Amino acid sequence: MNGLRLSDYTIPVELESNEGKFMLIHGYTGALDVIGRDVLEQIRKNPLEGSLSSNAIDRLLKRGYLTTKDKEEEQMYVERFCKILSKRNKLLLKKNFTLVVTYNCNFNCPYCFEKELMGGKYKNVGKTISKKLVDNFFDTIPIIEPNKYLRNNVISLFGGEPLLEENIDLVKYIVDQGKERGYVFTATTNGYDLPVYENLLGNKLIQGVQITIDGCQSVHDSRRMHSIYGGTFNKIIRNIKYFLSKGVFVRVRINIDEDNIDELDKLDSYFKENKLYDFERFSVYAAYISGDLNFNPRSYQVSKRKCITQRYFLEKLKKYSTVITFEQQLYSNFYNAIKNSKVLNLSPSHCNARFGSYIFDPFGNIYSCLEAIGTTDDVIGTYYNELRWNKENKDKWFNQEIGLDEECKKCKYILLCGRGCYAKNRMVDKKGEKCDDFPIRLRIVARKVYSDLKGF
Repeated sequence: MNGLRLSDYTIPVELESNEGKFMLIHGYTGALDVIGRDVLEQIRKNPLEGSLSSNAIDRLLKRGYLTTKDKEEEQMYVERFCKILSKRNKLLLKKNFTLVVTYNCNFNCPYCFEKELMGGKYKNVGKTISKKLVDNFFDTIPIIEPNKYLRNNVISLFGGEPLLEENIDLVKYIVDQGKERGYVFTATTNGYDLPVYENLLGNKLIQGVQITIDGCQSVHDSRRMHSIYGGTFNKIIRNIKYFLSKGVFVRVRINIDEDNIDELDKLDSYFKENKLYDFERFSVYAAYISGDLNFNPRSYQVSKRKCITQRYFLEKLKKYSTVITFEQQLYSNFYNAIKNSKVLNLSPSHCNARFGSYIFDPFGNIYSCLEAIGTTDDVIGTYYNELRWNKENKDKWFNQEIGLDEECKKCKYILLCGRGCYAKNRMVDKKGEKCDDFPIRLRIVARKVYSDLKGF
């Protein structure tokens, strides 16, 4: 084994809850293992000199932590692997479909970009989808993906606020049409008008909802206020409790900025005291909103941008003894791998917006990313008469080969971060900003999952 060395794609993470132990993560095999400090120091220096047995060396080699490839050979291997995985994503992974029921909303949240957008060029245009476009939506899905086994049978309803009281007949029509074709639904909703939808929630129709709660009552009501009736916290909590009791999946999202970061611990305590965690179908995650993406209007960007950093948010959150998760996609990847004794899921794309996400809006436009809806430059196609692609925009989202990126292919995190969020990356020029503290985020998440699962 001449030339045996530590792989450039080996990532050691010190485990704060297990002194002297490190989680080894490998960037292109997806392997996860726990080793002692002495083993790490030895493989960093010279794997063949020391007390490691031949079986231990063979295992480290098989898992990828040790390699006989030189630096250039490893980079070439990763580049080839990226291209293979990119083709896999496009050809074999399921396509996801989202329907924007309406751009209208009954809330007046400070960080929502859609109210600003809809007050501009779409000010005098109907903002709710027609039944004709609903029919076109369902007819277009099999054109985009003829193989039903490569279509996700869960359709997401989005807005605006998709579950407005005034839209009950329209949403029932959507759900009925979907049910005939074998689809079920989820909805991203503010949760205010849920009682109107009781007959559609659960029962293999709208199986689950995501609802945003931004803190305990006073803070939440200052941020997520009804445009007519003001405070919304108490009604939303009543609705959550009721529909959990009916077996509906409820996931709560907490949007975090400098104004409510200290609400995390309080809200966690509130959920415990009110026994929401007793429901198996209840979950909570926190999301950092930095004010620099399309989800935030210009007024919010000016006041909030970079007031707190992603790093500060994560450092703050990890101090709490809470079941609230964060970095949902990364957390789920580590959680599933460790719990099921599998390798990490690897991908050259940050999310399916780069290869298989289709979002249909009420104006007949198709987008790939929720961060991009409503912006003309990101329309990848239209469906108001027949399916027509905008090749330039579609290629911009779907056909960018990550394996050809010189900076990224040398990075040990490439298949774990997927080069980050494209919607955000195109807004920044510096590599450090594009990486968005991913190495730090990965370490915090890895430690959190390890702690939550109490080891391997």
